[in-house]
Amino acid sequence: MKTARFIKKGFIFSFALTFSAFLFGESFRTGKLHLLSVKQEVDFEEQLHLGTNESLAMKLPEDKTFIEGIEIKMDIPEAIAYWQDCVACSVYNKISPSPSENQIDYSGSRQFVSTLPGRLSWVLQVPLKKENSLKQNQYTTLMDSVVEFADGTIFLRLQPVMKGVPEEAMESKIKLTVKPILSNQGELKLSLTGADGKKPENATIYVDDKIVTLSKAGKIFLDTGVHNLSVTSPSFRNEVRTLRIDRAKTTELQIELKSIEPSLFVSAPEGTKTFIDDKIFTLFGKESYIEEGEHKIRFTVGDYEIVRTINAIKGKTYRVNCSVDLTITEE
Repeated sequence: MKTARFIKKGFIFSFALTFSAFLFGESFRTGKLHLLSVKQEVDFEEQLHLGTNESLAMKLPEDKTFIEGIEIKMDIPEAIAYWQDCVACSVYNKISPSPSENQIDYSGSRQFVSTLPGRLSWVLQVPLKKENSLKQNQYTTLMDSVVEFADGTIFLRLQPVMKGVPEEAMESKIKLTVKPILSNQGELKLSLTGADGKKPENATIYVDDKIVTLSKAGKIFLDTGVHNLSVTSPSFRNEVRTLRIDRAKTTELQIELKSIEPSLFVSAPEGTKTFIDDKIFTLFGKESYIEEGEHKIRFTVGDYEIVRTINAIKGKTYRVNCSVDLTITEE
């Protein structure tokens, strides 16, 4: 059994913290329960006021991809700060029954306990991932272990732990500010398709000149900020994109890979007849593919004819523009 002992102005009070409470759970009664749903959003922050014998059930979102932990900042009234260690804060897991504003009797497994310090502000951080950026300092207390909270609920309980404290202190309200601690990352969801609508199997993806591997769902985590992405393949043309990754958000990007075959864009004035290798051509303003090698392009406008040749190479795009120009000079 572990016992905490406090002495203040001649008042002595002790309370026992049994190890079985951490391992097997304990039953307790709270004066009032507050409910809060945490959201995985950069600007999410909720404030509420708890009495010294009240509790808070924080429901975590189903998607916690970017949440490293939960931060609970407490603004401690002067009356409570003066009577240092008169109120304890505990965090429970496996709470039963399901938290409800109409329920005051619960049981759960205590994961953390600490008395409120003798100052006007205190921050408690609850880690949710083993790999995180959370750090403890003189103003912040970090729970030692990562807990997989049952049913996604973090249960925080306040309770008086000292006798002889004036009613003014025990009736004070403690302001709590709750927010998620988000990783400095976002997610890229990349969709690659070929000209036939199928997913290419031989594409290599680079982000900031480093090869990356996507998940089966086509996702990858990236640091926030601007990134350069390129896709290479022996069967398709290289594609390059610049994208921005926002914190705790998913950025979707769709790229249709183009065939490595030479392509042609042709534009000409209305009434112009166009021939490619002596075959009439009508796909003006659209990309069309041609075979690798030499091709003859012929334009006819009335009795006027222009002929040009190109040597098409794989991976290249050729733009052909036939224009009629009118020049006026003054002498």
